[in-house]
Amino acid sequence: MNRIAAVSFAVIAGLSVTGTAFAQTSSEEGQWYIGPRLGPLGTDSDRVAIDNNQLRTFKGGFDSAFYGLEAGFQFTPEWGYRVYYDYLRGDLHNADSADGSIYGVDLMYNFTDSVYGSIGINNTDLGDVSNRFLRVGAGYREQLNNNWQLFVEGGVQQSDGDLTEFLLMTGLRYYFGESASPAPAPAPAPQQAAPVDSDGDGVMDANDRCPNTQPTYKVDQYGCVMYSNETITHELMINFAFDSAVIPAGEKVEIKETADFLKEFPQLDIRIEGHTDSIGTVEYNQGLSERRAKSVGQSLISDFGIEQERVSTVGFSENRPLVPNTSPENRAKNRRIEAKMSITKEVPVKEDN
Repeated sequence: MNRIAAVSFAVIAGLSVTGTAFAQTSSEEGQWYIGPRLGPLGTDSDRVAIDNNQLRTFKGGFDSAFYGLEAGFQFTPEWGYRVYYDYLRGDLHNADSADGSIYGVDLMYNFTDSVYGSIGINNTDLGDVSNRFLRVGAGYREQLNNNWQLFVEGGVQQSDGDLTEFLLMTGLRYYFGESASPAPAPAPAPQQAAPVDSDGDGVMDANDRCPNTQPTYKVDQYGCVMYSNETITHELMINFAFDSAVIPAGEKVEIKETADFLKEFPQLDIRIEGHTDSIGTVEYNQGLSERRAKSVGQSLISDFGIEQERVSTVGFSENRPLVPNTSPENRAKNRRIEAKMSITKEVPVKEDN
């Protein structure tokens, strides 16, 4: 183990000297991240496990698999650390399998924006046998968007009992903060040239991470469009003739607008509520309110192509009047169906005129 440790530290120290020329300033600095990981582990041929009070050996090769979580912190553009916990299961000779866990800590070094190395210690407990390991690894990472990062990594670990094991893994990392992506390098500018703002958003090109933004939108200090949450609401109300569940002529336009809203936001469902006035028995009005709701729901499905499982209907008889049933005009207002849908989405913030 001492030999592995000495070589590992020497490799990382040597690469850090050369890697500094490649490591670019990254907005990861000062950020926390967390994410899942999984992969195979190749156990040492000398590793044993205790199964039903008997010693068992492993099948060999990449005979074990693990999955778990890691969390880390980037305290400089080059240096960071992570802690992790993995659940482990391995295949045994003449037995089913052995369970265990791995937990440890790694020191991380970024050679470039994509390539990194790691060194650390862990405790691997498999088949009721526990060992402490020194682990050395190298990985490649790819930015998926502002916060998510995909990585693949390989490593070797050496125990204090001369066990040598290999692993591969892949996973995702979520960075908390504005962005985990590196700031794009500005184009070389002529000596003593005046700062340039090509897209006119008020952020100089040297600091602009989002070039060519439209001048009608507000931008942050990095020149990227700012967003805010906006709630959009759509309401549907149709009135019916006395003792009728037939959709009045001209109301199909309202139903079409509702169908268009459902198609624009496919994550939404609609609940159509039917109502009546107070004339007639409660039992009769219950059936009438249900027929009114179903007639509008069926129109959404058959006339405008909305999936049946997204449409539900219910009747409330005369029990939920919109206005008191004290006049013919008010009773006409209560002979109706209602539906209301709302959704919140991010929209770009426009500049004040």
